[in-house]
Amino acid sequence: MLSRREPVAYAAALLVLAATYYIGARVGLTLSLVEQNVTPLWPPTGIAVAAFLLGGRRLWPAVTLAAFAVNLPISATLVAAAVTAVGNTLAPLVAVVLLDRVGFRRQLDRHRDALSIVFLGALASMTVSATVGAGTLAASDAITTDQLPSAWAVWWTGDAMGVLAVAPFLLCLPLFGELPDWSPARWLEGASILVLAAGTTAWAASSDVQMLFLVLPLLGWAAWRLQLRGAAPAALVVSLVVTWSAAREHGPFAHGTLFEQMFTLQSFNACVALTSLFLAALVSERNRSAAELAGAASELEDRVQRRTAELSAANQRLLQEIHERSEAQEQLSQEEARTRREHEIAATLQRSLLPDRIPQVPGVAVAARYVPATGDMSVGGDWYDVIQLPDGAVGLAIGDVAGHGLSAAATMGQVRMALRAYAVQDPSPVAVMTGVHHLVSNLPTSVMVTVTYLVLDPGTRTLRFTNAGHPPPLLFGGGESTYLEDGLSPPLGVTPDPTFTEVTHEVPAGATLVLYTDGLVERRRVSIQEGLDRLVVESAGREGSDVDVLCDHLLTALVDRDNVADDIALVAVRPAAPVDGPLELVLPAESRMLVQARRALRQWLRDSGVTAEDEGDVLLASGEACANVVRHAYAAAPGEMRLHATLHGDDLEVTVIDTGQWRAPADRGGGWGLQLMQGLMDDVDVDRTARGTVVRMRRRLRGGTA
Repeated sequence: MLSRREPVAYAAALLVLAATYYIGARVGLTLSLVEQNVTPLWPPTGIAVAAFLLGGRRLWPAVTLAAFAVNLPISATLVAAAVTAVGNTLAPLVAVVLLDRVGFRRQLDRHRDALSIVFLGALASMTVSATVGAGTLAASDAITTDQLPSAWAVWWTGDAMGVLAVAPFLLCLPLFGELPDWSPARWLEGASILVLAAGTTAWAASSDVQMLFLVLPLLGWAAWRLQLRGAAPAALVVSLVVTWSAAREHGPFAHGTLFEQMFTLQSFNACVALTSLFLAALVSERNRSAAELAGAASELEDRVQRRTAELSAANQRLLQEIHERSEAQEQLSQEEARTRREHEIAATLQRSLLPDRIPQVPGVAVAARYVPATGDMSVGGDWYDVIQLPDGAVGLAIGDVAGHGLSAAATMGQVRMALRAYAVQDPSPVAVMTGVHHLVSNLPTSVMVTVTYLVLDPGTRTLRFTNAGHPPPLLFGGGESTYLEDGLSPPLGVTPDPTFTEVTHEVPAGATLVLYTDGLVERRRVSIQEGLDRLVVESAGREGSDVDVLCDHLLTALVDRDNVADDIALVAVRPAAPVDGPLELVLPAESRMLVQARRALRQWLRDSGVTAEDEGDVLLASGEACANVVRHAYAAAPGEMRLHATLHGDDLEVTVIDTGQWRAPADRGGGWGLQLMQGLMDDVDVDRTARGTVVRMRRRLRGGTA
């Protein structure tokens, strides 16, 4: 909907345009060459094109009415006047439509705009009005058929020149308010150009000498210095003066036919329009490019300054960050050094606290492995121990202190030493576990410890144990595998007064006991039950293998040695099966091994069916021989002793061998060992050589063998 002011403004615009069009038409008719309505310069077409470009095509009623008013007095009939008015309206509308299609800019500041208004706005579009107008004249008998081509050519060139001369002039008028104002000197320069152009054109157009070309430099000057605001008025003035001279047949137009006069006039006017418009557009483009380049240079300079400031600030920040990173790196290096030292201390402490060797226990095969985690600070609290108990039994322990690092390793050492001490004092599993629990509960820091402690009697293959939250031991052999899940209690250090339970289990002949920590069976994102099942399968597949081979196989099958997430402790224990044949023992010549030798020999005698009477005499004699090796064979360095026993029917032979040099007996009494052996055995031979001593004892069993 239109506002109240818009209809008024629209009506005023129509009135002004109609008046301007009418006045321009009356001026143009004064220049007629054919009858009274065909002129070589028709200003109304330029007025209409400029009006449609500036105010929009909705102003067409003013053009139509004004054209009808102009053509009515000079047309033969009312219809002829109306048809001519329609042609005069259609031509500018077609011109504006074509110019809009190619993106024409009314500022005429591009050379494409100059070419568009010349070829589309003037030459192409004005064929519409020329065809309608000349045809109407011929139809109304205003001209003869012979005059039709000349009338069409004059009409067409007149309308085209009206667009080329008048439209740019009208389009340049708004630029005086849109573009920067001229200085007084520039106004004086523009006025001088107009005066010189008008005077030069008037003189050249009235002279019989062809001097019209002198106007072109002035037009170039106007276009170069003032662009469209100077070139369009100058071109209009020159075209008006030259067209007036041609209408009056002055100077160059005094001779020749109408066609020759029109050709000369329109060629000159076309050169004036092209020169002024095209040169003005090129200069405007150059000035705009120069301004854009200057603006871009200024913007670039600003951006360079801003970027330089930003880079300077960034450089300061970078220097500060480098300094901070250097300090952080130094602190990190110091922390890494401290961490590395702590790791080395923890690893050294852990290695020193673990058994340096597995004791040789007669009748029991034992192997152990310890695999540390591959992480730098992953030294943990996993541990194991094998303890020879005074009564000949074997204490087995495996545990895990929660956490990693130096603290866990130190706690592990305390727990292991405490368990060993309690086991020597009282090997009962409940007593040992109770004592270790009291130790853990009284540590300065809270800690959780899982432990499994077992006591194995090699002679009876009886296993007693209790478990404080540790993964259950695995017992396999004879095609069967069992996890010893009884005797379970909470981990040490979790509850103030836990209740420990002792469980007894018989170990089948040839069966193997596997103790381990959770690092062997636990994997991330994998159920621990899957790890326990794999341990059963891999262990059963190596039944009967040497315990050392078994340990190596389990670690290879279950552990990725390149990525060990947690420490792993592993112990494999297998009580010896009943000896079917001779007994062979190789033991350190140490007093603590006398019990082991006596225990192994007793078990062999019982397995062989020797009666209790014969057993006591043989054990006493053999023990005396072994004791002599411990006391006398090795003076400088410890050595070993060998115990060999064979039975042939009812004839028993026991041999004790050493590789040392016996010390001379001290005169402190005693020396009854040999007589004791001779009194208990039927025959005793002692063979002392430089390579050692061999004591061979024989006895015919009184009670026979079972």
